[in-house]
Amino acid sequence: MQFKALEHARVAILGAGREGRSVWRQLRSRFPNKHLSLFSEAPIDESFIEVLNLALDDFHIGPLDPDRLSDFDVLVRSAGISPYRDELKALRSLGLQFTSASNIWFAENPEARTICISGTKGKSTTAALTAHLLSKAGVNTCLAGNIGKPMLDCDGVNADWWVIELSSYQISDLQASPDIVVLLNLSDEHIDWHLNAENYRADKLRLARLVPGGRLIANASDAALQDEFERRPNVRWFNEPGQWQAGQNSVFRRAPEVGSAGKRAMSATSQSRLLAPASLPGEHNMQNLAAALTVCEELGVSCSELNAALASFQGLPHRLQTIGEKDGVRYIDDSISTTPVSVEAALQTIGYDDVVLILGGMDRGLDWTSFAESIREKTPHAIITLPDNSPKITASLNAAGVEPEGGIHALPGLREAVEFAQVLAPEQGCVLLSPGAPSFPHFADFEDRGRQFRRFAGL
Repeated sequence: MQFKALEHARVAILGAGREGRSVWRQLRSRFPNKHLSLFSEAPIDESFIEVLNLALDDFHIGPLDPDRLSDFDVLVRSAGISPYRDELKALRSLGLQFTSASNIWFAENPEARTICISGTKGKSTTAALTAHLLSKAGVNTCLAGNIGKPMLDCDGVNADWWVIELSSYQISDLQASPDIVVLLNLSDEHIDWHLNAENYRADKLRLARLVPGGRLIANASDAALQDEFERRPNVRWFNEPGQWQAGQNSVFRRAPEVGSAGKRAMSATSQSRLLAPASLPGEHNMQNLAAALTVCEELGVSCSELNAALASFQGLPHRLQTIGEKDGVRYIDDSISTTPVSVEAALQTIGYDDVVLILGGMDRGLDWTSFAESIREKTPHAIITLPDNSPKITASLNAAGVEPEGGIHALPGLREAVEFAQVLAPEQGCVLLSPGAPSFPHFADFEDRGRQFRRFAGL
């Protein structure tokens, strides 16, 4: 659905976050005299309210009311509002049309060449890495989507390639034809939003069905993706022999050669290896780098100074970011972590000894059993759990027999957790915030959670 289809329609914007505000800006600039309504279940930022034209714009804060919304022709859904909700299902049954900021952008830019990147974890770093490497190779690139700047706010940008990070929230009803799709991994997340794990996986994998011509890049080391695409032709895999593979602190490729017996073999002289820059710690980031390098090769793009290009990459904030040291203790902000799998990856990267781990948040029904079992033998020095899923996490840890030297402690908030972590942390130890859960409703977003962690640590 393009903007012109909204000119004479009664339009309601659902959500007043970054996407909702970007939709409002575009509609207001195109149709200065059009009446617009915004509906937000969370308080609206005061600075945004100040720019509204209250003669033309009305806003409503509180639960979505199907009776009120039924007066409109088109509802523009922000990504955070699930189409699986009963209110939206009821409105759809009445014949109301739905669209989203992502769908509008793709409809408005049918000629744009797009690289769409998704996965349960790592998609932001992979998107940023891909855009960085392409730019360093001289490709006019724009990075947009779920990572920072909404696509609609890139109006007027002339890019050769668009690198777009997409969440499952955006993919669930996406109408687009990407040129290249990258899928990094697939594990359970956002079950509350998608109602169940099956819907989540189907929505995530839906992106692969949208790519024409089979230009799909996928992670061969992810069992779920292997099962899904093993019979699909023309998938370009990374993390398999002959392609870029992830090591602990490097990416490497052992090019297949034909041996004297006519069999494919690996030769030490046919290897290439790139060491990780300091801003990309751990094997999970090497997975992201392998994906980004594979995209560049798919496009036929090479960077003559690849090591220098990687060295200039700045890691994204709140992703295993060392934010400082105080009284001999390091503080690491991994606030982006929203699943047990991501907590496990964080511990594998920084180690377990002398680590005080702070985790917990909104309970989305995820199972912590596998995580608990993974740290039974290698256990952090201490674990501090936070509401709301603190009892569930603690029960899983106890059932698995996890017994940290510094104990397992449930505390009522992040401030208290940081203060107690400072008491528990051994000399030359580390305090790691890796929640494994969403920031809502205790924080505005994961960035707010990370900022508060820094503030409570006194850094």
